[in-house]
Amino acid sequence: MEAVPPHLIRIELSSVNVFLWTGPGGPTLIDTGYPWTFNKLLDELKAAGVQPADIQRIIITHADLDHIGGLKGLTTFSDAAIACHAVEASFITGKRPLPVRRSLAGRILQLGNKAVQGVYKPFVDEVQTLLLDKQKTPEGFTVVYLPGHSPGQIGLFHKDEGLLITGDALLNRNDHLSLPPSIFTPNKEQAIESLAKLRKLDFETACFGHGPCITSDAKAKILAFLETLS
Repeated sequence: MEAVPPHLIRIELSSVNVFLWTGPGGPTLIDTGYPWTFNKLLDELKAAGVQPADIQRIIITHADLDHIGGLKGLTTFSDAAIACHAVEASFITGKRPLPVRRSLAGRILQLGNKAVQGVYKPFVDEVQTLLLDKQKTPEGFTVVYLPGHSPGQIGLFHKDEGLLITGDALLNRNDHLSLPPSIFTPNKEQAIESLAKLRKLDFETACFGHGPCITSDAKAKILAFLETLS
């Protein structure tokens, strides 16, 4: 568990980050980890002084299993409203399968996804709040629509806190920024184009779906990485 002052806690669950917002409008959980890390998520929330029943909202950045895996379990303990981009809702409810790359590797991944989903059954019946680009949440975040890795992936930008949460639009592994792996990104070109939106935002801290947060000069470091993609 890592505190990201003043109102965010990073909870790392088997290399995947879940974020707990404790500021105005919260407690709010951002993503939920894998199904098999659910008990650890509950333990980490308890250590942070939050019970599942306290959670007001659960915001999902995108519907990959490592981000929605704990969602169904949480609904048995919490009446928190689930929120995601309007495009992503049908993936979270299981009404449509997430797209994969048009390749043999993509087809194998799709079959693997179906097998795992059959075992864990991670989908929920309903998403209560459908988010759109530039929409403001009760916590003060502005939704940043960042498709590519997933059709409805979002980031969350908090202007007052100088904070950006990128989902899997960017990763920070071993202190190196990177795009998500191509095999898990059905539209890599769109994923790169989406990142141009970050140039217009002012933030000092950036947090990612995978890897530690950058707590100083985050925008400058991200812009430097974007230049390598040109």
